[in-house]
Amino acid sequence: MTLKEFRDIALHAAKGTAPANFTVENVNEAFIDGLKELAGSYNQFMKNRYDIYDIIIESIDEILPKNVIDALGAFAEVKVVGQGEKAMFRRKLGRARAKKFLTQVGLSSVYETFRLDSDTFEVGAHAVGGGATIDFERMLDGAESLAEVVGIVTEGLENAVYVEVQKALNAALAVMPATNKVSGSWDPEEMVKLLSVVRAYGAPVIYACPEFVAAMGPDAIVPVLMNSTTNVAQGIYSPKDIEAIHDYGFINVFRGAPVVQLPQSFVDESNKETYVNPRIAFVMPAGQEKVVKVVLEGATQIRDHENKDNSMEVFAWKKMGCAILTHHNWAMYENTSLTDTSAKDIYGF
Repeated sequence: MTLKEFRDIALHAAKGTAPANFTVENVNEAFIDGLKELAGSYNQFMKNRYDIYDIIIESIDEILPKNVIDALGAFAEVKVVGQGEKAMFRRKLGRARAKKFLTQVGLSSVYETFRLDSDTFEVGAHAVGGGATIDFERMLDGAESLAEVVGIVTEGLENAVYVEVQKALNAALAVMPATNKVSGSWDPEEMVKLLSVVRAYGAPVIYACPEFVAAMGPDAIVPVLMNSTTNVAQGIYSPKDIEAIHDYGFINVFRGAPVVQLPQSFVDESNKETYVNPRIAFVMPAGQEKVVKVVLEGATQIRDHENKDNSMEVFAWKKMGCAILTHHNWAMYENTSLTDTSAKDIYGF
């Protein structure tokens, strides 16, 4: 397989598409076969490694923004800029002034005029990355695959974006109004209060990890009463919630607000620490200016280092950043009954 053919196959594999005479399944197999041809021995890899890295970078940069937008695009605006370019976002100013104006106007008063103007602000980026070790003997034996390393690196960069978003959201909690946040065990009525606050700015949507959504359970459509004889809670639950839990394991609507699950994964193979705090749910207004701003700057960078045991460490990093536009039009619920499994060293606290 030539480098050009391998580049085409790699891009199709990254996008989940297939060229002529291929199926999506065959594309992934062809990608692995191409890597074996170009890196089937140590000398082959050393000869072709920079071409392989360029193709890997092109594949990652092709799929990473799409994956981030698919996961966070409902409440996050994602911009991709070149190396050294400023990521400028627009912020509408007039709507906030209009709300203040409407609370102060009186009959026969002097009316303040306003317009839905906009301002721009910059979101900075910093490098985030990680590495993986390749043992060439194991790769030649088929026990390890450079394709798997590529997949791990891509997934790791995606998770890094999710971490940046959660760090920014957590930082905004300190200045949020008290009416916009709840901390305690799960109480449906407390979530209803948050929905009411966000509904003033747009249709509310609940974003949470699978652990949080599972803890919500079916929503009672009549008050839950305690039976004095059996001491068992009795209530009537929405049949649609029960069906959703039966079919998917989770509810997908709460009091008219869609429930969207955020991506969740473990930091390492111990399965003890997660990237996202499972205790937290965010309520965002749909159809309005997006609260979260994400920037991906420049191309992904890759370098390697050869160890004394002939294994190769491959490092990848990318510049990214995140900012929160406002703190009064979205809400947060912390379910303290759940265990916080997020990796604290990732978030810096």
